[in-house]
Amino acid sequence: MAEKNAYRLYWRTGETNVVHGDTPAEAMTLAGYGSGSVRALDFYANGDALEYDWDADAREWFRKTPVLA
Repeated sequence: MAEKNAYRLYWRTGETNVVHGDTPAEAMTLAGYGSGSVRALDFYANGDALEYDWDADAREWFRKTPVLA
């Protein structure tokens, strides 16, 4: 069986998790999220890398800045 695609979900609460499926919608369904969950989702990213940080004061996600050596 082929491995499913990974999608990292970024929630409006500052939480994040990874789900797997052929599409983001299928991945959320397989993880047990219903259609109402979409309203609590801020956005998703392809893959399982954590590319954003949560700013609790601003209540927003910010893209991580890479450290250049």
